[in-house]
Amino acid sequence: MTNENICLTYTGDIEKQRQYIDKCMQKIEPRYRYMRIGGTRGPRQNNNAFFFKQGDEIVRVCKLFFKNTLAITDRSIRTVLDKHQKLANQILEPDQRGKHGKQKKLDPKLKAGIKEFVDKIPKIESHYTRANTSKTFIEGSKSVTSIYNDYVDMCKEKNEPFCNYIYFYRTFTEDFNISFFVPKKDLCEECTSYSNMDEVEKINMKEMYENHLHEKNLSRDENRKDKEDMNVFVAVYDLQAVMQLPKGDVSAFYYKSKLNVFNFTIYDIKTNKCQCFVWDEANGRRGVNELGTCVLQYIKNLSTTEDAEIIFYSDNCAGQQKNKFMIAMYLYAVRYLGIKSITHKYLIKGHTQNEGGSAHSLIERETKRMLKSGPIYTTEGFVSIIRSAKKRETHLMLTSYVLRIF
Repeated sequence: MTNENICLTYTGDIEKQRQYIDKCMQKIEPRYRYMRIGGTRGPRQNNNAFFFKQGDEIVRVCKLFFKNTLAITDRSIRTVLDKHQKLANQILEPDQRGKHGKQKKLDPKLKAGIKEFVDKIPKIESHYTRANTSKTFIEGSKSVTSIYNDYVDMCKEKNEPFCNYIYFYRTFTEDFNISFFVPKKDLCEECTSYSNMDEVEKINMKEMYENHLHEKNLSRDENRKDKEDMNVFVAVYDLQAVMQLPKGDVSAFYYKSKLNVFNFTIYDIKTNKCQCFVWDEANGRRGVNELGTCVLQYIKNLSTTEDAEIIFYSDNCAGQQKNKFMIAMYLYAVRYLGIKSITHKYLIKGHTQNEGGSAHSLIERETKRMLKSGPIYTTEGFVSIIRSAKKRETHLMLTSYVLRIF
């Protein structure tokens, strides 16, 4: 059997499958037929011959070979014969499944109620992959089943009708582009893409991949050299994943509008001291103005001597630090704060893991520990978690300046 025949056979259209089976069968009327006089059995149906097309040649095969090749049973063959007989043995009767017109239709108000319920769940954009996807995320403390149970409880409390779980799940997954977790982009796209290529593609992309690894090694070597230089201040800064408040296991929190809280950390690589600048969305956003204010405050607080040299490391986020506004802030610091020079080095894309990640990990572990004793309600509660995680210098971020609260 040719590849063309196989493709026609395994198409997803049931009508085309039956048409193909019908074309591969031919009725054969026997020359002689013996019938028993007075017998109870009716006349036997005509036999069928089975064929496959091999190029321009038609090859007859036995019924067993025909069934095994197409992975079908006698039931499929009988269905084709029955549908052929219903329309005077000329064409196949169309498939009638689902066309009786008596299907149960869901009340449009129920579907609108499901969408309204899901729309009220607080959502957040991805912190790590927001530039590459429009998907929004919700807290992973619940599942579709638990959300459906909350939906049923709400409908029962309001004495309103509700749908079954299957329809709720279908609406949740098909009508909304949401997920239960925020993926951390720890793996490099280029490295992962190269590892998934076949051998031919790897040969063509080998030079580009080796250059990528060479740049990664150069950036890490540069970081290592800066650590050993005792005449400069070296720090790395990064914004932690968004913290939503209130946070806890109470179901009512899950469906309430959340307050986004931001934590910007500046980690001194040589002294292993980390300063955390904390603010919420009521007092600022997470753009270059806010981050630049934090960096400027950090520079002012440095116990530097005259003509000090500072080196900063960060990722390549253009909206936060890789732009002209951050450079203008550096120029201001050099001109008016007695700084000799400020050098900013960007880590290679996909390999931006830095010392600041250890601080974020410590804060996240402390947050999980504190949630066991009760929910977290306010920004000050999150600041207390940071202080208990490690004796860090913590600040509260306002719109135009940084206010020390401890």
